[in-house]
Parts: sequence; C-alpha cells; structure tokens
Amino acid sequence: MRKFLSVILLMATPVYGGVDHGVDVTLEFYQRFDDAAQTLAQSSCQGDDIIANYHRAYDAWNGASIVSFGPLEQQGGALALAFWPDKKGFTTKALSRLITDQDKAIENGEDFATVSIAAHGFLALEMMLFDPDFIQFSEGSYSCKLVDRITQDIAGKAATMNAAWKSEFAKIVRDAGDATNPVYLTQQEAAQAYLTSLSGALEFIETSRIARPLGTIQRPRPKRAEAWRSARALPNIQATLIALDEMIRALGDDATPETNEAMAALLRFLPTINDPAFASVSELGVRFQIETVQTMVHNVNEAMRVELGTYLGVNLGFNALDGD
Repeated sequence: MRKFLSVILLMATPVYGGVDHGVDVTLEFYQRFDDAAQTLAQSSCQGDDIIANYHRAYDAWNGASIVSFGPLEQQGGALALAFWPDKKGFTTKALSRLITDQDKAIENGEDFATVSIAAHGFLALEMMLFDPDFIQFSEGSYSCKLVDRITQDIAGKAATMNAAWKSEFAKIVRDAGDATNPVYLTQQEAAQAYLTSLSGALEFIETSRIARPLGTIQRPRPKRAEAWRSARALPNIQATLIALDEMIRALGDDATPETNEAMAALLRFLPTINDPAFASVSELGVRFQIETVQTMVHNVNEAMRVELGTYLGVNLGFNALDGD
C-alpha cells in the first residue's frame, strides 16, 4: 500500500474541482440534519416518536458534523450539539441543577443559551430520555419542558447552520482564492479545511469514540462510550463513516482507490459487531472486534491523508484535532 501511495503522490497534481462536489454534499448533509432536527423538535417529550426521531436526528448530525469548519465553528463547534467526552459528569450536574431549581431559563431560547453547554445537545437529550434517574417525568412537567427546550435548541442550531451554508458559506468555499473572499485567500486553504475536518473526524473515532471505552485490557471502560445509554456508540461511528465515505468520494473524484477500498472493508466489518453500546468490551472476542475497527479507521485516515491530500494539493503536518 505504501508503495502505491508513493506513486500516487508523485504522479498527482492539485485539483480543486473536487471541493465544488464536496460543497454539494455538505449542503445535502446540513439539509438532512435540519429536516431531522425540525421533526425532532415537533415530537412530544415522551413516547416512541421522540425516541425514533432522536435516533434519526443523531444519525443526521453525525453526517453534518464531519464538516466542522464554517457555520458549525461559528456555533461553538461540535460540543454545542454533542457535549462529549464529558469526563467530569457536567451533563448530569447541569440537568440536575436545572430540574432542582426549576430554572426558568428553559422558557425561551435566549435565556437557555446562557445555560451550561453541557445541558444542550444530543447527550443531554439522551440523558433525559434514557437515564433512569431522569426519565420518570410526566407530560407538562418541568422535565418535559426541558426536553422540549433541548430539542428546540438543537433544531434552532441546525436551521441556523443550514441557512448559513445555503445563503453564504457555500459560495465562500466555492469562490476560495478570489480577491474579495473574506475567509480563504487561496483555493488550497479551502481544500485544506475539508481535509483537516475529515481527518479530524476519523481521528476522533479512533482516539475517543473507540479508545475511551476500550480502556485497557485489565480495565475496560464501557460507560465511557459515547451515548451508551441509548446504545449509540457503534451507530454513531457507522453514521459518521458512511458520511465520510460519501464525502471522500465527492472530494476525490474517484482518485482515492486505496481509501475507498479500506473504507468499504470497514463498513462491511461493522455489522459483524453485535454490541451497539460497547457494553461488552471486557469480553475478549468483542474487544478484538472493536480494536480491529480502530485499526481499520486508522488505516483509512492514513490512506485518505495521502491520496485525497495529494489530489487536492494540500497536506496535513499536524494533529487534525488540534485545529491549528
């Protein structure tokens, strides 16, 4: 594989057209998230509908979140919608404080914006809908109104980002390098933003979504998995990888064969894992499967950084999660 990638590196020339295709896919992702989030916000605070709509919106969020620059950055980054890792239990504390105090900040979006970020987004909603310490509430109660406010806040952010991409930011990316462009002085800067964002999403899967629950073989940490209460540790990874596969193919114009092959193998392997919450990471068989996914994700990232970076004429010489 390394020999093949080296040949690609020598032969390829920078191409910007793929970024235009990437913008098209980005617009689709943010429209899907907006649509799903609006449906979620219209759900009753209890029952099967809100659970189903929570999962649909979370899937759509995972797709949109792979494009972490621009409007998402302006919202405060991914933490504004998915406060995780939460190493000190801030979400539990923030929600408990609101409920205990019957805080009126949930009565409107402007006041809710001043509440701890840990009480916003999908992980806060998950706790309200799936955690035994929070789910015992009735229609019309403070907790029900809190669920409504969280879903409305998600929908508001989704709508804002979707509108920003459609009204302004798509054109900014497409017109990178124009003398009047307010963000990207060169086309390579916009291409670099995409490559950094995608690599960061893959690295986040490898070093957080997988590594945190794996812990060590002597001390696995299943409750450090993302969204384990709603059994979304694996579905979040899968939804993200499906979106990454679509985006890489759009940006690369089929010039990323090694990456595409590695991703296809990874997506075929994921359904063999019968533990969506990563609850059984202490079992050697399950642990081996999850470690295999971790290695495969790393390999996809390595191939993508070379193939896609070469095709777009940019490279990454730093940890994508640093945001430098």
